[in-house]
Amino acid sequence: MGQAFSAHAMCPPSEEIHRQMPGTPPEYSTTMLNQQRKHAVLVSASLVNHDETRLISDYKIALEEAFSYPELVELILQSLLFDGYPCTLEGLITLKSISPHELPADQIVEEYTTENVQDWIQRGDELCRKIYGKNFEPLLDNVESLSPTLKEWMLYEGYGRVLARSALPIDVREMGIIAILVMKNLPRQLHSHMRGALRVGVSLPELDHAINLCTKYTSSINIKSAQNVLKKIS
Repeated sequence: MGQAFSAHAMCPPSEEIHRQMPGTPPEYSTTMLNQQRKHAVLVSASLVNHDETRLISDYKIALEEAFSYPELVELILQSLLFDGYPCTLEGLITLKSISPHELPADQIVEEYTTENVQDWIQRGDELCRKIYGKNFEPLLDNVESLSPTLKEWMLYEGYGRVLARSALPIDVREMGIIAILVMKNLPRQLHSHMRGALRVGVSLPELDHAINLCTKYTSSINIKSAQNVLKKIS
């Protein structure tokens, strides 16, 4: 299930995106990540790095500087789309180990009711259109050519049930997704999620900064691959 919803690469988002200066090393960037975007990167990279000691440290700093418990839980929950349920479960278990009285902290709990499913369908469609613009329909066609089931899961489960939840802004969500894709070295998916991030207000220098933040969690090969993706977008 981890990669099932990372189908962005099937069709790039619209070219009508807000561009700032091309990616440069973070120490020279004029735009740095705000605290929520920064810690979305750090926590998400740490989640898939599977180093519990470091993850605990990243959780504590994120809670001090960027997130409430419900927001941090929401960030962990979305990891199931890109690294599977085991990653999400282990992430929540680790958080509960340091804050046993704070969990559960879900801001939103949505049961599988007819009304909720209809809501997921509507908001999944709206979010996907926002990110892809004029390429929304070609995206669906391309994914359907691989698997009609995957198309339904991507749109209504991935975008609607998870990513369109109001508990965390979509720009912060995208930064977490980007971190996971850098860690897993999935350049096609990374390319599309970077473009999606640009469409929801993230700048090129911020993407560059995000890649740099991942250096302490992953190999130089993965970092170089991500930098190459960013160069193509720039």
